[in-house]
Amino acid sequence: MKIYESADETIAALATGASPAGIAVIRLSGRNSLAIVRSMAALPLPMPPRQALFRQIHHPVTEAFLDEALILYFQAPHSFTGEDVVEIQCHGGLMHTSAMLDAVHAAGARAAGPGEFSRRAFLNGRMTLEKAEAVADVVAAETDASLRAARSQLSGALGRELDALSASLLDMRAEAEALLDFPEDLELLDVPLSDFSAKAAAAAEKCRALRATHRRGRALRDGVRVALAGSPNAGKSSLFNALLGESRALTDETPGTTRDSIEARIDLDGIPCTLVDTAGIRDEGAGRVERQGIERARGEIARASLTLWVVDPAQPVLPPQDMDGDVLTVGNKLDTGLPSDIELRVSALTGENLDQLRRAIVMRLTGGVASEAAGEVIVTNRRHAELLEEAAAALDRAVVSAANAPLEIFAYDVRDALEALDRIRGRGADDALLDAVFSRFCIGK
Repeated sequence: MKIYESADETIAALATGASPAGIAVIRLSGRNSLAIVRSMAALPLPMPPRQALFRQIHHPVTEAFLDEALILYFQAPHSFTGEDVVEIQCHGGLMHTSAMLDAVHAAGARAAGPGEFSRRAFLNGRMTLEKAEAVADVVAAETDASLRAARSQLSGALGRELDALSASLLDMRAEAEALLDFPEDLELLDVPLSDFSAKAAAAAEKCRALRATHRRGRALRDGVRVALAGSPNAGKSSLFNALLGESRALTDETPGTTRDSIEARIDLDGIPCTLVDTAGIRDEGAGRVERQGIERARGEIARASLTLWVVDPAQPVLPPQDMDGDVLTVGNKLDTGLPSDIELRVSALTGENLDQLRRAIVMRLTGGVASEAAGEVIVTNRRHAELLEEAAAALDRAVVSAANAPLEIFAYDVRDALEALDRIRGRGADDALLDAVFSRFCIGK
């Protein structure tokens, strides 16, 4: 069965969490929403929109009493999906809400697929695609910073930037096409022909400036993994505990204490970070169990967005030259006073330079961008970043074609850039793209 069968069908799902709660909201959307709920509860004719009515709910087939609930009706097109929407605010509870949904399905609604309500909102023009994607990001946000970024996109901040860019490109294209149609009227154009290259270059720079925020945006949206690695007894577990702010990993002076990977979530300047403490890596002297831990440590290093290679100044073992991924070398046990050539040195025992280490981790993860400025647009979605780069590449071609090619080629290049920006907002999106976007949404959203 397809996830999304027909836009003509009425869909239903639990819009609130599935865990036990005092209240649960069951949402229906579609042309038969009101008729389906009317088969379960006595509703007036006509049903007043946006008014809460307290009603008894009965099973549509057996007529068994199910609950007493509030019923809200949102008349199309003034609803989240743009269709008739009815919400049943009933009592919570896993068994109870399951029985309520079964009754709604028995009345004629089918179970909604992941993100199907948001998909219908997009298809009915209630929101652009990048706003719909922000809905899922708001739900999934783990830190204040990731929530701010999602809310910014949901409020239309990215859309406004794209609108301004698109308007400037439309002006360029209109001027170029006017010159193609009426070459004798060049003096009537607001922008001289010689400025076409400069305007295209400025637009490409703006696209790339937005694109450059994606490294931090991706970290905010998807989170990162930071592995602590190094030789045995370098102080990895102590540093893990210090960064975490609590004692989670066992520490001991005996080499090889950590046999398996331990992970915990922390907030690094708003970035959801999974911190992973790994077994010490050494080539000799490890037993069978410790060797298994070393193999797992290598696996964690391969998975990590960043590896902190922890070095004991008394026995400095630098990271292997063939280590994959981004590596930040950190000298631990600064409190011992032992000399070290490592530039970034900290003390897990006293906490000295830990804030400096946190800042260094964030800068490495975000490409030099620390926290976002107030009101700054952050591109969190990889799809958006790729399309911004595609638009910038088309504008790079336009810069060249404005000077060296027929003006028709310049107009085509600008059109390609416009189409890339339009696809961010969902214009011309096909079913495959929509399936990929909305399939990651939760059911009921």
